[in-house]
Amino acid sequence: MMKYILPCCALLSLSACSSQPNQLILNPVYQGGKLSSINQSLSTSVIDLRGDPATLKLITSDKTQTIASQGLTESIKSALDSALSRNGASISNLATTRFEVDIHTLQAVVTEKMVSHTSDAKIELGVRVIRSRSNFSKIYRGNASLAGPLGHDRAKIEGQLNKLTEQLITRMVSDPELLAFLEG
Repeated sequence: MMKYILPCCALLSLSACSSQPNQLILNPVYQGGKLSSINQSLSTSVIDLRGDPATLKLITSDKTQTIASQGLTESIKSALDSALSRNGASISNLATTRFEVDIHTLQAVVTEKMVSHTSDAKIELGVRVIRSRSNFSKIYRGNASLAGPLGHDRAKIEGQLNKLTEQLITRMVSDPELLAFLEG
C-alpha cells in the first residue's frame, strides 16, 4: 500500500509547484517621501471603471488567458492614502473635500513566443477632487515595457504594474496643478 501512496504524493506535489495561481497580486507601495504640503482633510475613494477586468492578458501562440486581481481598488486606495498622508493630508471619511480616483485602464499584456516574451503595461487613472463650489479633474497615464527570454515571470509582471501604479500616484501628489487647486 505504501509503495502506491508515495509516488502519488510526489506527483501531486510536483503538479502543485508547476501551476501559478490564477490571479495577479497588485500591491503598490508609496515609496516617495514628502514631495508637497497638502494641508487638507480629504475623503478618498478608488473606483474600478475598466471595461475589461483582466489585469494580465497572456497571449501565446494557441490561446489567450486573462487573469484578474483581487482587491485592486483597496490596494490602490491604500497606496494613495499613504502618499497623501505623507504629504500632509489627513484622510477622513467625514472630510468635505473628496479625492476620487477612477481606474480607466490597468493591464499588462504579455506575449509569449517560442523563446522570448514581452510585457506591455498600461495604466490610466482619472482623478477628481470635488469641493462644494469647485471641481478638479485630470487623467494620469503611464506605460512600461519589458522583454526577456523564455516564458514570463509572474512576479516581474506584478512588479512592473506595482511600480507603474506607484509612479502615477507619486505624479499625482507632486502635480503643481492639483496642488494649486487643493491650496486654492
